[in-house]
Amino acid sequence: MLTHDVRELTRQVIDHARQYNDDDAHTVAAGALTASGRVVLGLNTYHFLGGPCGEIAVLSNHASSFPDDPITVMAAAYGPTGDVVAPCGKCRQIVHDLSPDIQFVVRDSGGLEMRSARDLLPFVYDQHAAERPQRIHMWQGYESAIRTGAKRQTIRVDDPFRCGPAEIVFDNDNDNGAELSLPAVVTDVRTSRRSDLTAVDAQRDGFESLAELNAALDMHYPGLGPDAPVDVVTFRLLGD
Repeated sequence: MLTHDVRELTRQVIDHARQYNDDDAHTVAAGALTASGRVVLGLNTYHFLGGPCGEIAVLSNHASSFPDDPITVMAAAYGPTGDVVAPCGKCRQIVHDLSPDIQFVVRDSGGLEMRSARDLLPFVYDQHAAERPQRIHMWQGYESAIRTGAKRQTIRVDDPFRCGPAEIVFDNDNDNGAELSLPAVVTDVRTSRRSDLTAVDAQRDGFESLAELNAALDMHYPGLGPDAPVDVVTFRLLGD
């Protein structure tokens, strides 16, 4: 259910869309609600060479009027009908880059609701991610072995890593959303056939035998053949 402020934003956007959709160049209006409660409106401008969507026009208007009053919610409407419309992929990406927590008003089967830019892009391209350490997800049962140094290696299939800064992230089965991670460094990545793995690989991976390692690989990667390529990823915790 929408709040009063978001309903008012949506109403103003629909009115703006209906009033100014004068031709094929201006068919969609958009609006933004700021943290202080201001509403900023805008229109798309179609041209055969391209042109800004309504949401992009709103971002420009916001930047030139209330740049220190952050956007919290955005909405858009199609002028000829007044229907609320979801943002296109480009607008989702641009708004996500501005702030993934900005909410969009969208229509679902139960009516109007709000979804964050993050929710609308489940496999988003994050331009800042390249500057962050790579994340190596581990079963939470490995935490003790990694902390003590008994496990300093992981074997992956179709899960590429590179030498450099990393975070060991333990997958938590709890629903509280808490995430445990440890700073680390990937020191080596070696590609091998599965059949070429050795007892030493098993030991570095925290297993007592090669048979145990192969049993774990069968569980994680069903159907993995003996000639299948695997990446042997060696790491150390920062401070070790």
